[in-house]
Amino acid sequence: MAAKIEDIYAKALVLSIDVEDNFFDLARMLRELLNRDPDLFKQVIDKSNLGVRKGYYLVSIAKHFGSLKFNRARLRRVGWTKLMLLGPQVTQDNVDELLTLAEQNNAAQLKLLMKGEQPRKNARVVNMYFTESEYAALEAVLIKNGARRIGRGVVDKEAALLRALKLSR
Repeated sequence: MAAKIEDIYAKALVLSIDVEDNFFDLARMLRELLNRDPDLFKQVIDKSNLGVRKGYYLVSIAKHFGSLKFNRARLRRVGWTKLMLLGPQVTQDNVDELLTLAEQNNAAQLKLLMKGEQPRKNARVVNMYFTESEYAALEAVLIKNGARRIGRGVVDKEAALLRALKLSR
């Protein structure tokens, strides 16, 4: 017998208090809510301060990992951010291999590996802040040098920036 939707809603609210420790159970509850009553799903998101994006990420994790057999403690150690990256490619046959990959790499490295690319050794992160017009100018230079706009973001920006600066890899 399926659980009452009100019970799922209440449990999701309780689990959302400590997302990091409860993320997989919360993910399952959110997926159930989204499937059965999207309004209650939205209410959990609003009341818990999860944020819509994180809520949908958790639903995706439940979708991809929900029917697989795995060690739950291992999933918790890997964390929901890395699981999001593994989700689209995970199967019962490769779940252990992909979890090992996630355990051995940080999220940025894992993202590249999941796209079939190799992470750069000793890569550095650069955070920069621009006005809207400055960012528009930067984006134009990046696109002119090979970057591509996808959604609201820009991909392949590192290589495009190096080309713009006339540096080689």
